[in-house]
Amino acid sequence: MQTQGKMTFGRLEAVFLLINLICTKLFLFFPRMTVEDAGTAGWIMVVFSTLIMLIMFSIMIRLFKPFEGKDILDVAAIAGGKPLRFITGVLLASIAFFTVVISLREFSEDMKVISLPASPISFVILFFIIGMALGSFFGLEAIIRINAFVVPVIAVGYILILAGVIPNMDSDNLFPILGTGLKDIFGMGLLRVSVFFELLTIFIITPFLRDSKKIRSSSYIAFGLSSLILTIGSLAYILVFPYPSNKELFLPTYHMARLISIGRFFQRIESLFVFIWAMSALLYMTATFYLMLYIVAKTAGLKYLRPLILPFAVIVFSAAFIPQSLISVINITTGIVYKINGVAAFVFYTLIFIIANLRQKSKKGVCKN
Repeated sequence: MQTQGKMTFGRLEAVFLLINLICTKLFLFFPRMTVEDAGTAGWIMVVFSTLIMLIMFSIMIRLFKPFEGKDILDVAAIAGGKPLRFITGVLLASIAFFTVVISLREFSEDMKVISLPASPISFVILFFIIGMALGSFFGLEAIIRINAFVVPVIAVGYILILAGVIPNMDSDNLFPILGTGLKDIFGMGLLRVSVFFELLTIFIITPFLRDSKKIRSSSYIAFGLSSLILTIGSLAYILVFPYPSNKELFLPTYHMARLISIGRFFQRIESLFVFIWAMSALLYMTATFYLMLYIVAKTAGLKYLRPLILPFAVIVFSAAFIPQSLISVINITTGIVYKINGVAAFVFYTLIFIIANLRQKSKKGVCKN
């Protein structure tokens, strides 16, 4: 399959892409989800999830080392030939499709509520769909370059929001320090490693890295920064809003931004939130949509990717109307995508890497004999 003349990008671009994919959820439900899971200890649960994910991902990177320069579909072909490669492609494309559909509906519903209350939901969804389709048409290079430019802007905007709510923080909100108990911290923390499941994207974009040997450093830098951002985001939310009222707030980061008021001339700072949130959302969905098309094209053995853009855009647009409401979308996101899907994906990837390593070692043994 041909993709932009086999363009490549460096470590920094890969880091920015992964950070946006992992941290976009911070603008949606993530801070509230941590509070729902572990109460005032939500930020501790994030730290525990980070440690578990670090162990899991270190194992995966070690298993992947013999296959540097290949993506997960190539490794699946080594592990089980064309049948396993096809199964892997179908599963990954399905996960990407499910993710982009749910994200599209959630982002659109949220945008409608806070900025476009009089607009029909179909109009808001169409706005994002057009952006996703155009981004995919221009290709991976355009997506990567825009990420590298926009993500630092988003980061600065988020830092300004955090700095603006410092006067509203109260350390008493951290108590009881263990929240709803160790059972929830460790039990839910184990499942919530799924919040990092976008990190697995590194095993899809490996062939595009200018130096495939830098996959380890790229992924660890992105993981480290993302986990730090998510932890700080959860901690800041808990410090600003007391428990249990913080379990009820819609768009936690948006509510934090609404608290900021600097004199008479700097008010309604939440407009900054809408700006950086819309950019982050569009980049997230465009990258996910493009990677879905890439997986479909490579699995099907198609030479070109662009002919898939329009039909899949129509399918995604139609599928986004299946969930009945925003509440059902949030329940799917927190109860399935970031609880079950992520863990299942980690297990599936690890099994493929283990089988591929065993197959490769057995072939070397046969050659020696």
